[in-house]
Amino acid sequence: MGFRINTNVAALNAKANSDLNAKSLDQSLARLSSGLRINSAADDASGMAIADSLRSQANTLGQAISNGNDALGILQTADKAMDEQLKILDTIKTKATQAAQDGQSAKTRTMLQADINRLMEELDNIANTTSFNGKQLLSGSFTNQEFQIGSSSNQTVKASIGATQSSKIGVTRFETGSQSVSSGVVGLTIKNYNGIEDFKFQDVVISTSVGTGLGALAEEINKSADKTGIRASFDVKTTGAFAIKAGETGDDFTINGVKIGRVAYQDGDKNGSLVSAINAVKDTTGVQASQDENGRLVLTSADGRGIKIEGNIGAGAGIIQKENYGRLSLVKNDGRDIAISGTNLSAIGMSKADLISQTSVSLRESKGQIDANTADAMGFNSYAGGGKQIVVGFSSASAYMDSAGSGFSAGSGFSVNSGKNMSVALESGAVFISAMSSGGSAAYNVSKGSGFSDGSGNSQFATLKTSAGNAAGAASETSGVTTLKGAMAVMDIAETAINNLDQIRADIGSVQNQITSTINNITVTQVNVKSAESQIRDVDFASESANYSKANILAQSGSYAMAQANASQQNVLRLLQ
Repeated sequence: MGFRINTNVAALNAKANSDLNAKSLDQSLARLSSGLRINSAADDASGMAIADSLRSQANTLGQAISNGNDALGILQTADKAMDEQLKILDTIKTKATQAAQDGQSAKTRTMLQADINRLMEELDNIANTTSFNGKQLLSGSFTNQEFQIGSSSNQTVKASIGATQSSKIGVTRFETGSQSVSSGVVGLTIKNYNGIEDFKFQDVVISTSVGTGLGALAEEINKSADKTGIRASFDVKTTGAFAIKAGETGDDFTINGVKIGRVAYQDGDKNGSLVSAINAVKDTTGVQASQDENGRLVLTSADGRGIKIEGNIGAGAGIIQKENYGRLSLVKNDGRDIAISGTNLSAIGMSKADLISQTSVSLRESKGQIDANTADAMGFNSYAGGGKQIVVGFSSASAYMDSAGSGFSAGSGFSVNSGKNMSVALESGAVFISAMSSGGSAAYNVSKGSGFSDGSGNSQFATLKTSAGNAAGAASETSGVTTLKGAMAVMDIAETAINNLDQIRADIGSVQNQITSTINNITVTQVNVKSAESQIRDVDFASESANYSKANILAQSGSYAMAQANASQQNVLRLLQ
């Protein structure tokens, strides 16, 4: 190699290498000072694109976690509010239970109802004021609400919170059959009790014997109430059509096969001879006698067997329904219809030819006056003051009085033409139906003067019990727990309301668990995404420190080499000396 002065190749090479080392040193210092491997697109174009995508996903997942926590806050707010409502409902049910015993007076029951009314007001206040960020939670408007919990659109969790006002919860189904006047073996089936299957009960005998009747059927139904959701009660009462008049029973006077015999009784049964004679054998007959506030004779079957009177009880007793198996009432803790089928349902007053009074009542409705229709469906009207007796087989009171065995025939002192207007008394205490059959506009032939006679335009038997001013005398009742039957109904309604709230809480609890699991999953995903981004974007300090040391040493050695290369040109001067 010759000695050149114009072009110092060694210095140029040293400079070129020093420039490269300077760039490496600058890049290394940038990475070490920022902590990032990629500080510009030029550092790693494809890596930057991937890292930016991962960063966007991680940030979105972070916001999704915040959304999920907001959803949890909303649901927990609603849950705690409903917990307080459940405490209120527990108190309402307790007060209804307190009222459901005849040791309470009308005054104390009224006070209990006032307490219940206040509790319902607070229940509604909680439902109408519970909110989150101005959004009502328990009013029924919070339905199908969505929370974005993913990094891509439409990755959502949906939540709904049902309405919890007293008008929307506690809707309970009440159904009560017609008064049964026939015996037999009944096979009862609840159709679609769980939405799919039918539930068939064991056959039950409806008769006047021990262990039979509506009491036995109610027991059979209640054994499976936890499965079917349906509970049963019964009311077997036979009530006189008017206050007891002086008279005498015959030697053949018999109740449920037990002969009582001849008993003379006074107006109003002043000395209690009739009631005492019947009660003397009540342990055998299962039938207990008493008088109501109007002086009428009331025969009650405590165990639910039928009441069958044979022989002559005397016209003065006012008993015109000699065979009675009572009314069956069913309660279901939701507002859905109770669909039944089976054999010989007429023996429980629930055949196709019978009228089944039915209604659904919410918690709020129970605090107001119970109208006649609702009262009848709840089983108030067992013809013991709440309604009239319905006598099938006679077109009028006069036709019944003229019939053999009625006790009102000629010579009884109570016959049609006796001048004592007993037909008027009977008409006021009973409705006479000449025939009943299923279907047809003339299916029910009702006595003249009842408002439902032929040609009156009122051909439906349903009107007898359930419409305002009905001929059968189904009466409106005072509100809520102010009566024994009403208190028991409120217990049922409060129980339904508790079930409704528990169901709503269970639903939102499931959503809370779902969201919590989603948040946990998102958190793990976010960590992994950030880790993946870090692998691409973040600098490895150990490796980069080594690179920096290398570049730094090379920069220093490059400066030395450049100085030596420039110094080597001085050798040319020696040639000129």
